[in-house]
Amino acid sequence: MNEEQQLIGEMARRMLTDHCSAEVIDRAEQGDFPDSLWTLLDDNGLTTLGVAESSGGAGGSFGDALVVLREAGRKAAPLPLAETLLAGLVLSQLGQRLPEGPVSLVQGSVTLTEAGQLQGVVEGVKFARYCKTFLVVAQRGDASMICQIPADAAVLTHSKDLAGEASDSVQVATTVQPEACFAINDAELDAMLVWGAAMRAVMMAGALEEALAATVGYSLERKQFGKAIAKFQAIQQQLAVFATQVAASTRAAETLMVQPEVASIDVAIAKARIGEAAGICAEIAHQVHGAIGYTRDHRLNHLTRRLWSWRDAFGHEAYWQERLGRSLLADETGDLWQQVTALG
Repeated sequence: MNEEQQLIGEMARRMLTDHCSAEVIDRAEQGDFPDSLWTLLDDNGLTTLGVAESSGGAGGSFGDALVVLREAGRKAAPLPLAETLLAGLVLSQLGQRLPEGPVSLVQGSVTLTEAGQLQGVVEGVKFARYCKTFLVVAQRGDASMICQIPADAAVLTHSKDLAGEASDSVQVATTVQPEACFAINDAELDAMLVWGAAMRAVMMAGALEEALAATVGYSLERKQFGKAIAKFQAIQQQLAVFATQVAASTRAAETLMVQPEVASIDVAIAKARIGEAAGICAEIAHQVHGAIGYTRDHRLNHLTRRLWSWRDAFGHEAYWQERLGRSLLADETGDLWQQVTALG
């Protein structure tokens, strides 16, 4: 990371450390949205980072936004931060301004008629109940469209995901004005998927780093047979595997942060590698912690539940592994080994 990104990361970490406690996360999971935390990040431009100032954003690069999201993942921040940043990128690409407040992308089985009637139901929209605006991806004949609507134009059914965060069903049945509808092509739709996958990948990397620190700390404090469990060879072996997985994840995440423009092949590698690490490391973390790590009172479950949830978001590792393989095999300019080593 460059010096500016390091400063951004340090600022975000301080804010989240001071204002995103375990109590804040627990209350959020019970339906008490942390407005003060959102306002703090918003006032400092962290909710619109990477979005052009001409579109109402704070400027900076996509990599800068990923730096903030890694810190949000590290602290399990219960906010629609990734959702709003993704929506900001989409609106910026469309030449539109980012509205005030949280925004979420709604993508599923939604249709748009020639008369402007938007209709459909989408399940599992993260933080939908707290958003002021929705960007709805709809199908109009053979064309794909994005429609910007106020959140109160939709009917929500509240639910939660594995992470314990708001994940609602959104039902839309409203008329949208032509100026609020924008045509998008397949490449732009794919870019949305790539951006979202990059965001979840770095959030997982941050959560893994925090989980490793918590697990090492616990193994040094917890005593069995008169000595810390970190002294036992079996625990040391597990921690070594954990640390190796986290090191690989951090490297993959930082590769995305330092690029002027994110490359889909790097996102595929990162999302697949970090997703694989999430499964391995969450298992080790809970094995080392024992039963206490599963309790709601313990910090670990805030991280591992999100790791399990984010692992599936914007494509599970199997999807990205297949996509990576197809991309490499489709390139006829060099042999496979040369392509793989060039990526290293």
